[in-house]
Amino acid sequence: MRNKKIHYLKTTLYSLIILASTGCNNPNASIGQVLKTNDLDLIAQKRKEIIKSQQEIYIKLNLIDNKLEELNANSKFPIVETAILKSNTFQHFVELQGNVKSDQLIIIYPEFSGVLNKIYVKSGEEVVKGQTLAIIDDGGLKQQLSQLEISFNLTKTTYERQERLWAQNIGSEIQFLETKSMFEAQKEAIKQLKKQLEKTVIKASFNGTIDNIIAKEGEVVYPGRSNLMLLLNMERMYVESNVPERYINTISTGKKAKVVFPLIDEFLETSIRQAGNFIDPIKRTYKIELDLPKNDFNIKPNLNAKVSVNNYTNDNAILIKEGFISIDSNNEKYVYKIYRKEKKNYVSKTIIKTGKNNGNYIEVLSGLSVDDEIVIEGMRKIVDNTRVKIIN
Repeated sequence: MRNKKIHYLKTTLYSLIILASTGCNNPNASIGQVLKTNDLDLIAQKRKEIIKSQQEIYIKLNLIDNKLEELNANSKFPIVETAILKSNTFQHFVELQGNVKSDQLIIIYPEFSGVLNKIYVKSGEEVVKGQTLAIIDDGGLKQQLSQLEISFNLTKTTYERQERLWAQNIGSEIQFLETKSMFEAQKEAIKQLKKQLEKTVIKASFNGTIDNIIAKEGEVVYPGRSNLMLLLNMERMYVESNVPERYINTISTGKKAKVVFPLIDEFLETSIRQAGNFIDPIKRTYKIELDLPKNDFNIKPNLNAKVSVNNYTNDNAILIKEGFISIDSNNEKYVYKIYRKEKKNYVSKTIIKTGKNNGNYIEVLSGLSVDDEIVIEGMRKIVDNTRVKIIN
């Protein structure tokens, strides 16, 4: 009796060890692992699991068979993808090259010959209109003016006395006229000397920045030949560009534009402030100027710019990608438009006329209307009046 109990305990312990090692409580245990347990309940449970899996596979196979049957029934019709056309805003831009200019950028030249005695400003310094920038030696003009003014005062006294006597019919007319002539000549001479002296003082003609000082103190400078310094107004800059004459009717004052500065990786939205009336006879272009709104960018004169001018806008355009368009043997552009007959889909070869292209889309001028459905994929498989299957 005792030996039987020991045998039973050993058998039970062996079964538990097999169960633990094979993971038969796990539904993913193999059939071999379950059979080794010799456990009737576990084997029966595994059988139920296999039957359930078999039923699920049968359902999936049935779904696949039904889809294959459906596809085989339609396999004789080309499969295409379509799109329904809508109205959109279309903008066309002309790409141009431009350069930054300034309304107020001048090289200051002397108007008087002489030694440059003193420069009162430095490069990069901001100045105001009328501010003294430099002084040129006057070459003794101040002394000449002083002497002439002394002589003029004596002549003036003599002239005024002669004028009073002449008014009383005293004295000769010749004497009076000589005195008057000398008075007026000296007065004009003083006026001219003062003008010459004014030219020895170099002043700023507008508010701006001294961009560069070219001359040096002590140099002898000459009118029209010597560059003194560069004066620039950074707040009065604009972009200048040359436009081919073919755009003369579409690119004009007021047109919107985008200006890109590639070197500083910045851009601005602006408009054309002025379009030139003169066409260069050699380049066949005319100039435009575009405002530069106030900004914090490091924009400088002569900086290169790319200008995109909006020369055409259509607020109710029909747009399609150029890849959807085919060209026939008559060099006519066409697309395939969907039409329906007895609830079946067919394609119709439709001749179209196109307009401008903005790089992404092309404008359709005629042949298509809003809500038309056209083929956008599978065009090579079809011809006019082909029945098709649409999958979108």
